[in-house]
Amino acid sequence: MRFKLVQSNPRKWSDTLLTIVPNDYRSSEAHTAYAAAGEFASALSWEFDAGVTIGGLGGGSFPPTFTLRRARPRQFVFPRVPFTHISRMVGGYSIERIGRITDEHQRIGLTLYREALSSNKELLALLLYWQILEVRNKEPVGWINKVVRKHPQKLVQVIQYLPELPLAGRNLGNYLLDDCRDAIAHIRRQPGRRPLKFDDDDESRRIWYSARVTKELARFYIRTQLNVTDHLYLVRPRKGGFPTYLDEDTIGRGSFRSVR
Repeated sequence: MRFKLVQSNPRKWSDTLLTIVPNDYRSSEAHTAYAAAGEFASALSWEFDAGVTIGGLGGGSFPPTFTLRRARPRQFVFPRVPFTHISRMVGGYSIERIGRITDEHQRIGLTLYREALSSNKELLALLLYWQILEVRNKEPVGWINKVVRKHPQKLVQVIQYLPELPLAGRNLGNYLLDDCRDAIAHIRRQPGRRPLKFDDDDESRRIWYSARVTKELARFYIRTQLNVTDHLYLVRPRKGGFPTYLDEDTIGRGSFRSVR
């Protein structure tokens, strides 16, 4: 399936990823295109560590001879990724390299990561980061406690933020489950369990640091447990043709040139 990326002023309109499918927006081809666009967005979000969102805009009717080269956006929407004090405008990058997704676990993990980065609510982001730790893993608490103990040098930001968290003598994994994940998911708590406070500056600060810690743990989990470590590169056959994303081994066995 082929796509065409049309970039817009990010302060005015969202970029548009175009493709042409037969039939209408409810067809199986349209659903396949939407899924492919989502996977690309997840791989790009992982590569840049930046929020990316997708949404369908529909299109129009065209003759069978109409080409993707001629296609132009016909609808525009405002940017949906929030711009806050902890986010940044990502510029000066190209799409020539993205993360490589090879299985369903990786696809789910990077989709959750993409959605967490795109959220303007720390509560939602924290929940999504936690769910990444549950992909192919039934014991996220034990995993967190183990990696923090064994790999502090690889989790520098986690260790740096620990003094900001009210652990009260508990391990980090137990705190993140009880006082963060469960407190957000279950507003009505059992006696003795910490309830979530709203419109409280100390609570907002606690959730902010907890979300940052959970994000770093999610990134480490994606790399080490879901094995998202490879990349795809945008290349064009030297004899001409449509650019495509390929892994390094495939590129090395053929004749391609980079697309910049």
